Amino acid sequence: MSQFTRPTFNAEDDEDLERLQQEFFSQGQTPAAKVIRKGAPVPKVEAPTMPALEDPIPAMPALEDPTPAMPALEDPTLPARNDPAQDVEYEPVMDPNPEPHVPVSKKMIDLTSMLGQVLGDIQEHTVQKVTAPSLREPKNSKARGQRDGFPKPVHRSEFKKRLEASRQKKNERLVAPPEVQSGEWDENEERIRQMSEEELKEARAEIMNTLSPESIAILMKGLKKKPAEPVQQTPPPKKPVEPIQQTPPPKKPAGKEDDEYDLLKMKEKYFADVPFENDKLAWIDDRFASVPQEKEEEGMASEAEKVYRKVRFDLQGDVCRGEIPVHKGLHHHGDEPDKAGYTLAELFYLMRSQVPSQRALVLTIVARIIERAKRDQDKDEVWRKVLRVLTGKEHAASVYLRSALDDRHLVVLVSAVRALAALVLDEEGEERELYRFMGHLMRPVLRETSQPFERKGLNDKLTELVDRVHQTTRTVEDWKDDAALAEQDLPRALIKMNLLPRLRYLLAAESELRRDEGSMELVMRLLTRLAEAGEDVCEMMEEEELIAPVVSIGVIETSWPMTEVGQRYPSVAAVRLLTTLAQGSKSIAEGLVDKMTSLLALLLTDPEIACEERKSEAYALQLETLNLLHVLTCYGFIVPILETLQDPVMDWLRHVRTRQERTRACAAIGLLEVLLHAAADPHKTVPEHAIDWHQPTAYLPAILALLKEEEVFEASLGYLATWASYIDLFSPAKETVEQVWKAVVIQESSFNSRPSAASVGYTTHHVLRYIQFISAYATLHHACYQTFAKEAMDCLVKAEGYVKGAYEKDLYGRYALWIWLKHRKEVDMLWSIAELETGMKCLHMGITETWLAQDLLQLCLSKQVVDEKMRPFYFQLNTTELEISKALFRYDGRGVKTFMYPQSTNELSDVSAFVMSPIDALYHLDKSKVAQQVQEDAATVVVKTFETADRLFEIEHAMAIISLMKVFLIGDREGRNVDMESEKEIFWDPIVQGHLDDWLKRVCKKRTNLDTLEAAWRRSSVFIRQTHLPFFQFFQSFVAHYASVSLGHHGFARLLVYLVTQIDVVDYRHLVLSDYHDILSTLKVGLNEVPQLDKKELEQLSKGGLVLL
Repeated sequence: MSQFTRPTFNAEDDEDLERLQQEFFSQGQTPAAKVIRKGAPVPKVEAPTMPALEDPIPAMPALEDPTPAMPALEDPTLPARNDPAQDVEYEPVMDPNPEPHVPVSKKMIDLTSMLGQVLGDIQEHTVQKVTAPSLREPKNSKARGQRDGFPKPVHRSEFKKRLEASRQKKNERLVAPPEVQSGEWDENEERIRQMSEEELKEARAEIMNTLSPESIAILMKGLKKKPAEPVQQTPPPKKPVEPIQQTPPPKKPAGKEDDEYDLLKMKEKYFADVPFENDKLAWIDDRFASVPQEKEEEGMASEAEKVYRKVRFDLQGDVCRGEIPVHKGLHHHGDEPDKAGYTLAELFYLMRSQVPSQRALVLTIVARIIERAKRDQDKDEVWRKVLRVLTGKEHAASVYLRSALDDRHLVVLVSAVRALAALVLDEEGEERELYRFMGHLMRPVLRETSQPFERKGLNDKLTELVDRVHQTTRTVEDWKDDAALAEQDLPRALIKMNLLPRLRYLLAAESELRRDEGSMELVMRLLTRLAEAGEDVCEMMEEEELIAPVVSIGVIETSWPMTEVGQRYPSVAAVRLLTTLAQGSKSIAEGLVDKMTSLLALLLTDPEIACEERKSEAYALQLETLNLLHVLTCYGFIVPILETLQDPVMDWLRHVRTRQERTRACAAIGLLEVLLHAAADPHKTVPEHAIDWHQPTAYLPAILALLKEEEVFEASLGYLATWASYIDLFSPAKETVEQVWKAVVIQESSFNSRPSAASVGYTTHHVLRYIQFISAYATLHHACYQTFAKEAMDCLVKAEGYVKGAYEKDLYGRYALWIWLKHRKEVDMLWSIAELETGMKCLHMGITETWLAQDLLQLCLSKQVVDEKMRPFYFQLNTTELEISKALFRYDGRGVKTFMYPQSTNELSDVSAFVMSPIDALYHLDKSKVAQQVQEDAATVVVKTFETADRLFEIEHAMAIISLMKVFLIGDREGRNVDMESEKEIFWDPIVQGHLDDWLKRVCKKRTNLDTLEAAWRRSSVFIRQTHLPFFQFFQSFVAHYASVSLGHHGFARLLVYLVTQIDVVDYRHLVLSDYHDILSTLKVGLNEVPQLDKKELEQLSKGGLVLL
């Protein structure tokens, strides 16, 4: 066995191990490795660097963490060297938004927190003596090319020398033309020949030290291949030349090679017959661009883009003046450093800066710009354009500001909250008047592009959680979609960008932002604005568990009363947010009933004891708390604190000296009015029988005394009108009924004689309350009240002027019209038209007025006007919506789930279209369910529609034309659905033909135009507005149907000729006169059957082949 081969053994056998150990010690072998034990090294204490002194920034906690840790603000003070806080290990927490909402940019990295580990410590050394650097003693060698007493650099390449020489020659004025040199090779040889031996050695050493051996070998190989030429010992003689003149030299003519590759020359040579396409070739060469195209490119940048990149702002958000000098203005290294201020483009770029303080400053500037633009948009065109840029989708300002809210630095968060609030919120307007009739309702506008949010199930929530864990990022297309939605509906766009989870994080108990009272107030106002978007948004806030922190921050963790300045008091915005959430969802309102005990102190404490700086805020808190109580009572929730408020409410009604006290009195009267409705039917309340009739009626004398106050008159009149509507049910004393009647009549007469009534007039709410009151007295049935009933009926007849001036304005005017017409037995035709128009408006105002619309239409379209079999065409109302609307008008909250009902922004249909709607339903038979279920045939429906229109009023001229065209196309439309059997064209029916002739005689006498017909076409049907079908396509179908089935029908031909003579557009006339030239011989229409035409028009038609008889 070789001595270098290690013997094999069984490692698990102890005997083999022991044998190996004995052989090692006995033979004295040298060990392969040694273990040397030393003492523990003394740790070196290093001075912490500046970035290391900052507090470490932990990751943002996840939303699922019940106790998230909020990142702390950087401490500007330097901690001690042995600070134990530096040794604390921070547990990583999950961020609810791992990818900040920064569009088309990478996630920012805080480099300042990393430089300390790269650069190390900066240490200063004490220097005892400073010695100047010494120069190397020169050897006894000849200096090379000194100039002006300074030697040239030792290592200087020949290329740089020639470059400097050429630059120097360019700067000098040429007196004589440059000499023609023999070539670079001769010049180099001459210079080498003039160099000394030492200079050659130094140059050779420089080359050897600079270049690699491979490069030197390549140069030597090229030197051997260079043909040897004799070097002239003396330079050639110079040829004398005359000095040139000072005039600029002529341009050098282009050579043949340049002409060969010139684009214009190539176009003329190879593509002479091909026409120019300047818009496609202009980017290659400016010569291809035509003059109009150049002007178009100059104006191509939109006004918004010019404002975005040209208008400059200072740090206060004001527009900078252009004449500010450089040494005075706010200048920086931007795109145009000679101009002061920042553009919006530069501010949006700096919004993504790496420096937190810079981001905070930019966000503050943007907030000031938005606030100034909203304030001065009506005064200055520039600010209107700036606001259009900030709210448009092109530059996505909403996305930038939403992204800034994901920052982890407190100072940036404060600025981001202010900037986003400036964009979303409007200036605080007037106080909400919930004491008005149905004032507790909110009617948000739901845009066509906006879709209600659906409640998320467990699967959707789990998917979102997984996306957060995997840090799924959004694409650029997602951001573009959000920006487009924000332009139409900003609150819903922000919610789509996950704003609610982020706000919940900022409202958490450990959030540093909670210390900033101003930011918390803005967050509450932001949430209120979002909640006003609709019921679905309020339910999303409930799912995000935002109500508990709002109550905690805005009510519980505060001081009361407001006796000092500097303390944290209950928030008006927080209470208003709770009111809005209660309006949005009944379930939320039910959960707030138990929390009303925390707000009791706000109602029981007199705001007059507050300090002067906080007195108005104390009144506002009382008012908002009363509004919240008002909404809960409208649902039927009777809060236990009502019994405690009896004495304070009586004091409020007695003291109405200031405007704030009068506003509080109106809110209290509105609450008492709702309690009257609840006490009249004890089954409306939760719990039942929670309120008695005598409780709200105990304030009747105090409210009668308030009728003298003009600002409280409407609220008092509303309470008295509600009380009067239940007189027959509870039968109060005759003296009380008489006292109330006289008080109202006297004060109403006094109000009419006031100068304010003559100048301003009545408000629609005043008219409604007065009509409600006198109609309640006019319907009294008890014998002892008949005297008052007659007087009330006389007042109702005299109130026609009130109603006439109010019914077209708003809901109050329309409801007043319904009440007034319901008690009038004889009305003229003008009021029937008013009923119909008002009913149409109510029909398009959403669920809220559905019941009112049905009653108005039933009053107008009685059985004498509309046949019973035709009523399904005019009363297509949803039963559930009718019940909800009726409950809202009667203050019955049992079947109501929300007080937010969106109103549509669609174009309203007019009365003429409504009356002719059965014809439109037959034309759209494949879409109209009513037309499919009606038992009458199509001819009968058309005839009865014409008769209904004749009985009501004259249909609009353009709408009549569109309806007649649909009548001729009814059979063609039926054939478009395979499952429907197509009848013969109804215009052949004798009765229909007779009505058509009568309507054509009236219609074809008046002139019209294409714009009027297109507008009537859009208004004629909701199906047309949904599909955006153009009128030209409808006209094509009309002409094609005539050519296929008319057989020269005179009425059909007359309407077609009328349209051709009135629509002076090439496409329309070319369709008839050229494409359907064969039908011209069948159009036998006389000159007297169409509006009068001049000779020129007749000649044009005759040239096309259409000859009128």
